[in-house]
Amino acid sequence: MRSPKKLAIATSIVALAVALSACTTGTTGTTEPAATDDATTEISAEAQAALDTAFEGIGSDLADLTPVTPEEGLNFYVMSCGESNATCAAPAAAMKDAAEAAGWNATIVDGKLSPEGFATAIRQAIAGGADVLAPVGISCSAAAAAFAEAKAAGITIVGGGGLDDCEPSAWDSARLWLEDSPVPTTFHAIGKLQADYVFGKTNGDPQTVVINLSSNPWGQLVTDAYTAEIEALGGGAVVEVIDVSDPESADGSYIQKVTSALLANPDANSVVVPTDAYFVNGLAAALDQAGLADTVIGVGGFGSEAALDMIRAGQPGITATVGQAQEWEAWGSIDTAIRVRAGEPAAFIGQSVQVVDADNNMPETGAYYGSVDWQSKFLAAWGK
Repeated sequence: MRSPKKLAIATSIVALAVALSACTTGTTGTTEPAATDDATTEISAEAQAALDTAFEGIGSDLADLTPVTPEEGLNFYVMSCGESNATCAAPAAAMKDAAEAAGWNATIVDGKLSPEGFATAIRQAIAGGADVLAPVGISCSAAAAAFAEAKAAGITIVGGGGLDDCEPSAWDSARLWLEDSPVPTTFHAIGKLQADYVFGKTNGDPQTVVINLSSNPWGQLVTDAYTAEIEALGGGAVVEVIDVSDPESADGSYIQKVTSALLANPDANSVVVPTDAYFVNGLAAALDQAGLADTVIGVGGFGSEAALDMIRAGQPGITATVGQAQEWEAWGSIDTAIRVRAGEPAAFIGQSVQVVDADNNMPETGAYYGSVDWQSKFLAAWGK
């Protein structure tokens, strides 16, 4: 039977979504967030084990990082997938800092969350005399022609949070994660750990609406990993998968799609998104104002500062996120570029990935940092 609360808000949800579509929400919510009260609710052993897995996460300690000497004075360009998106802008800024720490000149170019913007930004790097280019948050196929032009111009291209899925490949090296990883990529790790958390928090009965980022191949990896882990855990279901493109993210129209799907699935008790930006840029506030935050657990990805601020403040509509140590990753891209330019193999940078909520793995301030002092380790390896 459809929830009376959800029926009551159905007529107003479209207007609400339109009103919020262009807004970036802060941490002004005052209602207690929807979450399982672990102190009073007994959960099964299977649910507790899944939660333990989510909080433990996956990663390494960089103990095997070997010394390498950076070239001095290179021109480094980082192509942000979109400076309006926190999970694009933050790693781009960290990559710029890392490049400057290595002794390079660093510039950010804005991909503006569109294939046309990606191509334009890459061509700005070519025109600017880039020696090294790292794309944040997009895969090669999203701007294949522009990447081919950069390669033809002799620019060293290293991964910065996407996949080199061009044929033939255009990047000099991917950014490597773990040599013996339990999952293929960090994107799979996000989806898997989201599933572990939601399974635990719903006591083994997740009924989830999944947002699939359709503009980049890595979005499907997160979605597939979530679905596979829910099936492996043996309880609950994915009730609907909603494709959301970068343009829909940019203009806020995804908010109506998601809230409408939740209304159409009154038994849904969770919503997972591949990047925190969806919650930060309006979805959390929409769920709160629509009354859905009382019944739905919201879980993001990447552990951005804005999302963690919302969780710290008790903002309804977002319960947790999968922290991916984006600054650690960003410095890892620079380490990869240094080693490629030196004719050495790329190192496994091992950034930690784990679930963060109000009571677990939450840093006092800022974005999710990771489990070790990775910055000191990179600087020591570079002789800085």
